[in-house]
Amino acid sequence: MASLDIAALRKAILEDRYFLRLHAKVRMGQRKVSDDDVKHVVATGDVIEQHPRAQPFPKALFMARVRAEPLYVCCGFDGSEGYIITVHWYDPNKWIDPWTRRKS
Repeated sequence: MASLDIAALRKAILEDRYFLRLHAKVRMGQRKVSDDDVKHVVATGDVIEQHPRAQPFPKALFMARVRAEPLYVCCGFDGSEGYIITVHWYDPNKWIDPWTRRKS
């Protein structure tokens, strides 16, 4: 079974060993999220969800406050490099609180 080394993922992001997926770049522009915001969330944020069996790489969802609002960053990790998949701000229609996703 695949596993996700959160410490190694955080280190890769902080060392700029990551790629922004096109979807993430678009969303960052739309949502006014900077590379520094993304790095802050991954480095200091809570791990909200982990998906160790995700393909092509295990992934995790991080959350930390940026400009006083919860910001989420979804990342994949291949064991050496991170992949920023998407970013989004807290939406009370989708979350009960910043740590709990609503059931669909």
